[in-house]
Amino acid sequence: MNDRSTLDFQYTDLTPVKSLEEAWVSFNPNNVVDPRSEFYIPRTDPALSKLTFRLRRTQGVTHAFLCGHRGSGKTTELNRLCSDPEILKKYIPIYLTTQNFGSHSVHLTHDAIMVEITRRLLEEGKNHQLPSAYRDEFNNWGKQIVETFISNDRIKGEIGGNFNAWFAYFKAQLTTRRDWKHEEKQLLEPKIQDLVNLLNRIATDFEQKAGKRLLVIIDDLEKGESDAHKKMHDRLFQEYYDVLIQPTLSIIYTLPVYFRGQAGNRISNDELYSFSAVGLYRREDKYRDSPPLCKEDKGYQLMSRFIKNRFESADDFFEENTLDEILRIGGGLFRETSRVVWEAAQNAIIRGSETISLQDVKLVFEQVKKEYQPLIRGEAIEMLKEVLNSNSGWVPGVEPFLQSRAVVEYENGDLWIDLRYVLKPYLKELTSSGK
Repeated sequence: MNDRSTLDFQYTDLTPVKSLEEAWVSFNPNNVVDPRSEFYIPRTDPALSKLTFRLRRTQGVTHAFLCGHRGSGKTTELNRLCSDPEILKKYIPIYLTTQNFGSHSVHLTHDAIMVEITRRLLEEGKNHQLPSAYRDEFNNWGKQIVETFISNDRIKGEIGGNFNAWFAYFKAQLTTRRDWKHEEKQLLEPKIQDLVNLLNRIATDFEQKAGKRLLVIIDDLEKGESDAHKKMHDRLFQEYYDVLIQPTLSIIYTLPVYFRGQAGNRISNDELYSFSAVGLYRREDKYRDSPPLCKEDKGYQLMSRFIKNRFESADDFFEENTLDEILRIGGGLFRETSRVVWEAAQNAIIRGSETISLQDVKLVFEQVKKEYQPLIRGEAIEMLKEVLNSNSGWVPGVEPFLQSRAVVEYENGDLWIDLRYVLKPYLKELTSSGK
């Protein structure tokens, strides 16, 4: 059996860029790069190295929470982890995203995660002769859950006549779960414990028959900027943290960047692996409108390679100083940096050029700035001003701006944060004019 058959990655087929048209295709921010390809640029963050080290050597179960910005490269590194030869010798990786759960992420619940893990183990277990009795037991559990909370006799009849019908109604219930009364939640919790116990029995049998351990990765849990998404994060990782760590198989969950700073955070430091943006300049230069880039440092060299590595000859496509401006706008985030190249290439193509100019990049600068301007009003102005003036650490109220990437977290030196480059002159203009 192919070890990668349990993975759902759909990698983008990339080739060396020879024209701006090809650059526009290659740098689409939705592309997923195969970590085994020549276009993959590895990160060497201490947290990632520590996580890989522990997975390779631990004799027990690992529950890990990977915390970082959206677009910072977490998915690519999780893909790489699933391709690591030493990991594949020990584990069968199973990769899930919120898209697998059949509901908008804002509605996710702890039991929905346990249901999807169980469904996936049963699906993959067909290749390892797992007894069909597990599937029957799982479907019986689901049928009981839905019938407990549905009073419609017609729906109950549909579920009774078809084991698999329960899952559609279970997903539909997630949209109203937040409105459930305390009594309903109390009725649900013992049934969730029954599901976790079933999941653990399936995992134990699976691992014995496969001769390897299981490593489940649940990606994209950190996405979403609304208050409802924040409540979902609190619900999963605070209120029901105990359920997430009950399965007796190794699981990696992704976390929003702000979560490690949450008051009363229940996730221990041993389980939390931070994944900040790539540092491009020194902390003492954050106060400048255009911080000078540290070209001798690993961060700058990493992000520069990230762009140049996709071109057959990158120097032929960027006018002088253009590449540095792209990196500043990207802020050390891979997805944002891809977006800048993508948009700048489009601007150059529209004006009939074969090279990207500073003016093409300036148009991207203005576009990104305009996307954030509606957020910068009222109390946010003073809070973001404090971000600019802070020497290290976070400031109160910054969490939504970290999640939207208007503010970026760095760890070159101490932990520190900075306002995105495109917003610095605008914020200073607002504060100096008294608006």
